[in-house]
Amino acid sequence: MNSTEINQAVDHALALHRAGRLAEAEAAYRALLVVVPALADIHYLLGMACLGQDKQQPALRALRQAVRMKPGQAEWWFNLGKALRQTGDREGALDALSRAIPLYEGQPARQAEALGERGALLAQAGDPAAAETAFRQALEKAPGHADLRRNLAGLLLNRFITPESLTQPAARAALAEATALAPDMEAAWIRRGTASLRMERPAEALGIFDEWLSRHPDCVPALVGRAEALAVLGHFAKAGQTALEAVRLAPASAPALVALAAADHGLGNLAQAEQSLRRALALEPESLAATMNLGTVLRDLGDDAGAEDCYRRALRQAPDLPVAHWQRAQARLMAGDLATGWQEYEWRWQVPGFPLSDALQALPVWNGDGLAPGTGLLVHAEQGHGDSLQFVRYVPMLVERGLDVILHVQPALVRLFRESLPSAVTVAALGSPVPAGIGLRCPLLGLPLRLGTRTLADVPARVPYLMADPVRRARWRDRLSGQPGPRVGLVWAGDGRAGDPRAAAIDRRRSLSLPQLTLLGTVPGVSLISLQKGDRAADAAAVPFPLTDWTAELSDFADTAALVAELDLVIAVDTAVAHLTGGLGVPVWVLSRFDGCWRWLRERRDSPWYPGLQLFRQPAWGDWRPVIADLADELTDWVAARGGASPAKNRELLLLDRSESFDRRHLPMD
Repeated sequence: MNSTEINQAVDHALALHRAGRLAEAEAAYRALLVVVPALADIHYLLGMACLGQDKQQPALRALRQAVRMKPGQAEWWFNLGKALRQTGDREGALDALSRAIPLYEGQPARQAEALGERGALLAQAGDPAAAETAFRQALEKAPGHADLRRNLAGLLLNRFITPESLTQPAARAALAEATALAPDMEAAWIRRGTASLRMERPAEALGIFDEWLSRHPDCVPALVGRAEALAVLGHFAKAGQTALEAVRLAPASAPALVALAAADHGLGNLAQAEQSLRRALALEPESLAATMNLGTVLRDLGDDAGAEDCYRRALRQAPDLPVAHWQRAQARLMAGDLATGWQEYEWRWQVPGFPLSDALQALPVWNGDGLAPGTGLLVHAEQGHGDSLQFVRYVPMLVERGLDVILHVQPALVRLFRESLPSAVTVAALGSPVPAGIGLRCPLLGLPLRLGTRTLADVPARVPYLMADPVRRARWRDRLSGQPGPRVGLVWAGDGRAGDPRAAAIDRRRSLSLPQLTLLGTVPGVSLISLQKGDRAADAAAVPFPLTDWTAELSDFADTAALVAELDLVIAVDTAVAHLTGGLGVPVWVLSRFDGCWRWLRERRDSPWYPGLQLFRQPAWGDWRPVIADLADELTDWVAARGGASPAKNRELLLLDRSESFDRRHLPMD
């Protein structure tokens, strides 16, 4: 066969190939190679014809022969890599693509495609870091390549699948990049919003879900996420409306029903919340979220056994889930099961909201084992002022063991604790340097577990354990001598905690406005003294009944303690002043919301923590009216018992609006 005939044979084979007649083209290429076996191009074309017919082994033999004969062809190496990938030879494919990539220099689009192929192989091989590098190199060559952008977005997305991974600091940035790379990838938006929720950034999560919903208003997962974010922010009525829309669109969606229950729970619609959660569990029996939320709802309904069953089921599914242990801890403590409750309470450090400084984290935690006398132990505050005031009672027990105690607490408590605790205790503000020689630490609320408070009878309730400075007390005694009748301190609101939406929602439930307490001003013979600090202290300027306000002179809890110690009674919502008063041994009446704090237990008017404390509990969610009526009657009797007047009881109260609600008429029912 002469050169002209060879060229004609090549043209014929190529025509067959271009026409898609691959079997005939294959035969023509083979016939040519019998005559001219040294034609590398024909070996390559034979390989491509075989590859097009899924004849993988013949294709590989021909392509390998082609690149051996002519190794400088980028496209040949690239197609060999694709063929090797199809046969499952990942290592061979990676090697072929690595040879193709530099040969594509000057052809950015083809080089990007080869890098993308390499990235996909590396991702399949379980090397996401190398895959990410390949995808990023590819996008440098072809920034607008849609498939490459989606591949990188998918890689970033797959890095953050589990709930634990969504709390990693890198998750927010990576998932934000994923949504920028692939703006229409629903999973990226949902996971990005969920990550923000898991990292306690509900406002950010709300913005993410809203952005996706502006383009896809019927996306149920985004509606569920939006409802969750609104509930965390305390906007329960809006959360309920959003969750109802999700349930309307997907009546069999367990997550939508859980979101609806969370909104109802926040509004105090506990029976409706329970109903939604039981429907969710009927649809999805293994729903951890539904099980956990049902436990919390049952706890607030007073069903301790039902709540415990839910938490046990949740922990069988996820034994190491911190939030399950944390919720169970509070439920067990509320039920009076201190042994289990304090043990579970140790999980609090693994849930958001319990930050520790680097200096504290560097110190090992004391496990409660016996320590030799003279051993140094750092005890530190961990939560609010009230927690420190309640649990500082355990510090003298450490001194009795001969330990050298360093106590780090909130600055506003330093002076009071220095004046109240044994001189062997060194008190300093949180963040102070840890003295040399201190090798162990213990958080304040870890002391009950380590010091044996296993039953309510074990609670160290001897008061007073807080002491007010005698000189400051004498000054207040003189000031108060001009106040007629019994002197009653008043605290009507807690700390708003604007930076912590969950705490802020609780504060709204525990706090009152001064007009709600107008009935107290009708009790004759009582001098009401404001003890309200913070933003709500300004309410006293427009009080609708006589109220003496000296709070501008109270710079810390030592000042407040001196004033409280000279009062006859303190009436307070559940705040730090209630604990201060109880620790000073002064009678204190506490107004407790329906879903009260675990420390006040169940259905008790008294408290094992403070012998002089009396509780006035809401009979229904958000309803202070009967509480205040009961409080006014009790105060009237209390004044009468001290020789004062006894006016008529059961005065009429103005009806107060309930909190926000939402229209449930369109909720699909079974």
